[in-house]
This record gives sequence, structure tokens and C-alpha cells, in this order.
Amino acid sequence: MTESSTAASRKPPFFLLGSQRSGTTMLRLMLNNHPNLAIPHESAFITIYHKRLQDYGDLSVPDNVRRLLSDVSKHRLVERGNLIPDPEAILARPIATYRDFVDAIFETYARSLDKPRWGDKTPYYTPDIDVIRVIFPDAKIIHLVRDGRDVVLSQRSIEWMSGNLPKLILDWRWKTTIAHKVGTVLNNDFLEIRYEDLVRSPEPMLRRICSFIDEPYEPAMLNYSSTADAVVPEESLKWHRKSIRPPDVAELEKWKMHLSRAERIIFEQLAGDTLDLFGYEREHLAPTMASRALKVYYTLVKRN
Repeated sequence: MTESSTAASRKPPFFLLGSQRSGTTMLRLMLNNHPNLAIPHESAFITIYHKRLQDYGDLSVPDNVRRLLSDVSKHRLVERGNLIPDPEAILARPIATYRDFVDAIFETYARSLDKPRWGDKTPYYTPDIDVIRVIFPDAKIIHLVRDGRDVVLSQRSIEWMSGNLPKLILDWRWKTTIAHKVGTVLNNDFLEIRYEDLVRSPEPMLRRICSFIDEPYEPAMLNYSSTADAVVPEESLKWHRKSIRPPDVAELEKWKMHLSRAERIIFEQLAGDTLDLFGYEREHLAPTMASRALKVYYTLVKRN
């Protein structure tokens, strides 16, 4: 460890958020290569079980904590990321609240890697920043924004995501906008960066992030691709082949080549204001017969 665990334990956790396929995995890998930081594969359980706490009772009772931990350990993403390799080590920690419980899981994970501080990367939490802040009032939030046209282009390549273009567009619009609005309230506990800036200028962006979470900058973060294979679950690699490679500017603005004119028109009709909000260029194309027909297709035929 590059600094004492005692000092690091006083630093709040941080959460990497953003719409799915916005580059959060790449950013996770970069920060995870920092000698102080342990960021596991997506957790997903934090907000789910926060809503179910009444089912477990007083968490100062060890049997209740054991039951909760048993259920959390069965979550597919927790299993996939091997987030709970040693349940007894977690149960040995002092736990009285749900924050203590989550801290115990992540701190035990971080210590197993000989790292003093934990973070989390789960896009699923993006619309639930308020819940994260209820659990961790001091949490730092990093919101990674990517051009929504590249986001939906990437999402369409994932078999378990919607094939309905307007749904994907509106989901990006909703998640990025709500995170941005919540961020204006969080002030110094919120940092918003663009994926494109991270790819084009990784070192300055990483320095900015390190300053935000109060960690020294480490050049090792730029070499994340050398260890990425080992920290991405094998079953997730097929969706993250590009995330484990070094940043590549050739991957930016692929929407210009791979979205049809009609699709680009529909995107701006539904989320042009959000493109403006984050400073992305717009084409301001007029509706065409093709774009109108495509909207009808997604409304009446390709609805999911």
C-alpha cells in the first residue's frame, strides 16, 4: 500500500456511474490499476437490498447480517466478480447498519488485494444517486457521459438489450440528464467528465479524477490494459473487448458512419436537447419520409 490503511479508511467511497456502454468499464480498469484503489466488477446489490432491509431486521444482530450476506452472495454479478471470497472475514467486522454491511464487503475485498480504498462501478445505480447518498452521505460520484449516438450504437450490439432505437435513446437521455441534475445539487462531491475527453486526453482526465477523490496520480493507470484481462470476469469479456484495450480515438464518433440518416434524425428529435446539454454536435436534419416510416416501425412492429 502506498499510504496507511488508517488514513485511507477516512476517505469516502466513490462510485463510477453512467449510462450502459458509456465507457465506465474502461474507467474502472484505469482506476483499479491505481495501487490504492480496488474497484470490483459491477455489484448491483446495494440499492436492491437497501429496499429489502425490513426483511432482515436489526443488522446489529449477527444472525440477521449472516442471512443478508448469504442472499447478497448469491446475486449473479456478485458471484461473477467474486466480490465475497471470504464471508467469515466480512462477518468478523463490526456491523450495525447497512452502511457498515456494504463497507465490510468492499473493504474486505480491497484488503484481499492489499489495497486500502474501495470504489464501485455499476451503471445500474445511475438513476439512484439519491439512494447511494442516503447510504453514503459522503460518497463521491463520478458521472461519465458519452455521446448518446455512440451509446445506442454500442447497445444494439448487446443481445440482452432492447432492439427498439427510441427506447435506447430515451433511456440514455433520462439517465444522463437525471445524473447531471442531481450532480448540480451535490456540488463538490460530483464530477462529470466526457468519455471522449478521457479517450483523447487520458492523463489530464485521470489527474482530474484523482484530485477529485483525493488520491495521488499514478502513471500505472495508463497501463491498465496490461492487467485488464485478469480483472474482467471471463463471461463479461465478450462485451468488453474494446474496454480492455488502450484508449483509441478511432472508436469515437462511429455513429457518423454506422447510424443511418433516418436514425440520426430520430435521435435528435428525441434527445437533441441532451446532446446540447453535454456539448455534442448536432446535425439539425429535417424529418424525412424514411425517418417517419422508421418511427412507425418502432412504434408498431419492433416494440421491444
